[in-house]
Amino acid sequence: MSAVPDYQRARRPEQKQHRRESILAAASELAGQRAVREISLGDIARRVDFSKANVLRYFESREHVFLQLLLREWQAWTTHTQVQLKARRPSTGTIANTIAYTLAERPLLCDLISEMSAVLERNVSVATVQAFKAESLKLVDNLGQAVAERFPKLTRPQARETIAASLVITAGLWPIANPAPHVIAMYSEIPELMRTHIDFEQHLEQLLKTLITGFLHTSTPNHRRTQPA
Repeated sequence: MSAVPDYQRARRPEQKQHRRESILAAASELAGQRAVREISLGDIARRVDFSKANVLRYFESREHVFLQLLLREWQAWTTHTQVQLKARRPSTGTIANTIAYTLAERPLLCDLISEMSAVLERNVSVATVQAFKAESLKLVDNLGQAVAERFPKLTRPQARETIAASLVITAGLWPIANPAPHVIAMYSEIPELMRTHIDFEQHLEQLLKTLITGFLHTSTPNHRRTQPA
């Protein structure tokens, strides 16, 4: 269980921040045990021994808690991926592989991304969504710039689009690659349906390779668009 502050009422800024951190830590711990969509505000409150009303003193809603957690996970992924890109010889394959495996090793981030637009950006204020969108755009730009600097065959817009696409693809692939337990059980009973169960990292890497290859093809000086007959 996350550590709960030993004071009854948070009055000083550092006490309020401590409470926020405790709530975020509780949400993260719960998300390590089950899917984000299965975690309620009450679950988070019980984890830190708060009432739901007390949690809502620090966050607008359950969705707000997870949006803040998503930004933290996203920032950590961006920093880590920048380091990994610098450590490897740049090529279409290594760029795609680095993005894919650094996402695959962060299941919480992938789960949060898959919930972002459909769930987490709802039940929060416009100001909260605006702040989240602004920060997420910066993170995409920063990692896109790192890709372009490491692999200059891609233009900065192309590199940025590669990062943006990896997140969009993750939102769709992650739930398919991580089905509910009863679906997994079904595969053992009906093996012919197993081909619907994809490998997240492998599929993401292959799709990113295809995207990058397409960008490189359309960027070559000798490339000419096929004209309609």
